[in-house]
Amino acid sequence: MRMAEAPKGAAERLAYLLPFIASGPARFGLGDLAERAGLPQSSVHRLLKVMLRFGLVERGTGQSYRPGRELQRMASQIVSRFDLVRSARPMLQQLVDSWQETAVLCTYSPVSRKAIIADVVHTPHPLRYAVERDGEITLPWGSLGRAVLAYLPRGEQEAIIRQSNAGPLTGRPRSKRAELDAALESIRAEGVSRYYDPQIDIAGIAGPIFGPEGEILGCVGVTMPSRRYQLHLADDLASAVGKVARDLTELASMQGA
Repeated sequence: MRMAEAPKGAAERLAYLLPFIASGPARFGLGDLAERAGLPQSSVHRLLKVMLRFGLVERGTGQSYRPGRELQRMASQIVSRFDLVRSARPMLQQLVDSWQETAVLCTYSPVSRKAIIADVVHTPHPLRYAVERDGEITLPWGSLGRAVLAYLPRGEQEAIIRQSNAGPLTGRPRSKRAELDAALESIRAEGVSRYYDPQIDIAGIAGPIFGPEGEILGCVGVTMPSRRYQLHLADDLASAVGKVARDLTELASMQGA
């Protein structure tokens, strides 16, 4: 993800460039990579030469490059320990089968301080809230965002709240601090986050997912138009979502995410 300002140092730029390679096309050119990363072509060329030496990238056809086999090997080693998306997929599908509402998995990015939609299984209903993979969730709003925000370290939580003044969908000002603090305390007490806003016809329930050291990895939840929220037994739905979140937390702990 591009920062507001690209880093200056070589080591920082190398680390900054790797996600663009990992998430980009199977074949890419120097100019394309430089444009996506917002870096000078000369700098990207020097960094690619370093990565070529260590097998992180390889030469493709013509003037193109591709992710290197060494980068793929390292990624496979990490994924083999615990793949949150792969583990969550059947659980998301079960939520949809049981409740007929869109199920979403989010992972928390400490760099962007946002939740990223890692996977989604859509409701069969034609009327549904648009949720797309790789979308960003701003944390002080909605069930998904608040399920993560409630469990972040206090300092990180403060920084996120200070930077978030207007809702991404409505433009409305953030809730008063006392109200937001009370909502986050309620989430920690119940173990799930609930959100209901009939003004923009959105509702949802989400549960936090933790890593083996108690760190927040992300959340899992269901989202729906608020008009359908009243048709569900909300406590039963919250129980189902909370169980999936706890099951994924247990898997992460067992497999050392």
